[in-house]
Amino acid sequence: MITRKISFSDVLQGAHKFLLMKKGKTLFSVNLEVTRRCNLQCNFCDYWKDKSPERRLEDYGSIIRKLNPLHMTLTGGEPLLRRDIEEVISRIRSQTGFVYINLITNGRLLSIEKALSIWRAGLSQLSVSLDFLDERHDLNRGCPGLWRHLSDTLPELARTEIDNLCLNTVIMKENLDDLLDIAATAKEWGFKVSFSTYNRYKSNNPEHSIGDDRLRDLERAIDGLIAWKRKYRNINNSDFYLQNIPRYFRDGGIGGCLAGRKWVQVSPDGVLRRCSDKEILGEIQGYKPDLVPFTSCRECWYACRGEAEAPLGLKRIVEVNR
Repeated sequence: MITRKISFSDVLQGAHKFLLMKKGKTLFSVNLEVTRRCNLQCNFCDYWKDKSPERRLEDYGSIIRKLNPLHMTLTGGEPLLRRDIEEVISRIRSQTGFVYINLITNGRLLSIEKALSIWRAGLSQLSVSLDFLDERHDLNRGCPGLWRHLSDTLPELARTEIDNLCLNTVIMKENLDDLLDIAATAKEWGFKVSFSTYNRYKSNNPEHSIGDDRLRDLERAIDGLIAWKRKYRNINNSDFYLQNIPRYFRDGGIGGCLAGRKWVQVSPDGVLRRCSDKEILGEIQGYKPDLVPFTSCRECWYACRGEAEAPLGLKRIVEVNR
């Protein structure tokens, strides 16, 4: 089982949602940005540059209940900058049926005490961003000392009651040779790992994109990750997602995006968007996923997109529950 928190009743509710999702009546996933504020200075994201006042809700429970997703991710910016993050989580949990709640943090504010506090508020998974296993991570994220803090804190987390921990790693040209080491370190620490794909369009920065000269290296790295996944089972990604990463970089994008139909973004102020960078979809009360027009956008191959589009048959259900 993914986490001991999931009960038999949760499984039944999840199965019902799965059937509704297959019919286009509800969503696979919701990304909830609880803030766009960030305490790091990553050069592939512009959120930290925005100093304008931010409107954000205290309670997103009714929104999540209406959208009724199978899975949701609390993200930012940096969600731990919200001093009321425990209340945000517990309000969602108390107002919804079964929903798998993941939170992604950069980890700068993470301590054992904070991790336990947000876990007990109702998380199903706690994820921490990590792109390198040394001080290159500090440079990449614009935060000196971050790697040391994470390498000291994360192994200790696996010795607590938190039984579903994950690293989130962005695949970029600089860390192609480190991906298997990251998977191995995750296993050593008692973590799973979920890989996502660098997107040059988010901040118009091609610096970390994988060019034609490294495509063969990328293909070898992906083959290695799939082999590792078969043996050690601590990589969360589907084969479908991983196998399409070389295609994304080779072709400069992947069409057929189902954003707005299989998954959506909710901004800190409660506004419903197709994704974090695209159009507003209108009022949540009138929203129906099967009525949202398809998009021609092919810019990203983030895991939140690709995994929502992955075939979800018996093999994948068994795989994610190991």
